[in-house]
Amino acid sequence: MTKAGSEERLPRPFGLYWCSTDDHDEDWFMVARFRHQAARLFAGYEGYDNDMVTARRVLTLPTALQRPVSFGWPTRELLEACGALIRRWETPRVVELAGRLYSEGMLESLILERTDDQFERLGRGRPNKTTRTKVS
Repeated sequence: MTKAGSEERLPRPFGLYWCSTDDHDEDWFMVARFRHQAARLFAGYEGYDNDMVTARRVLTLPTALQRPVSFGWPTRELLEACGALIRRWETPRVVELAGRLYSEGMLESLILERTDDQFERLGRGRPNKTTRTKVS
């Protein structure tokens, strides 16, 4: 119950944030209520110090997606529900949102490529389906 003349305070809606690391190795989206919350979550998930991650609010999630289970990494379905066009879903992922392209950091794709190189040397093919490393 609220007092007469006072407004009930609603929680800030969930937003989609673009999180960037200083080295740009792990850049990707995060769902949170606040910029600082998105940056801290991202830093914790990826193993960075809090001061090495910045977050920028891209959009407020649609009303139908405003639920606590939206917290954290966005799914492909959530991104598409926000109007994102998935240009590439394999690592590194590329998403277009409101006319702007967002590209995932490259560290994971480099790790997968090097792992496939090792599997290939052992005669086990390329299980991650990456392209062969170019040797100069």
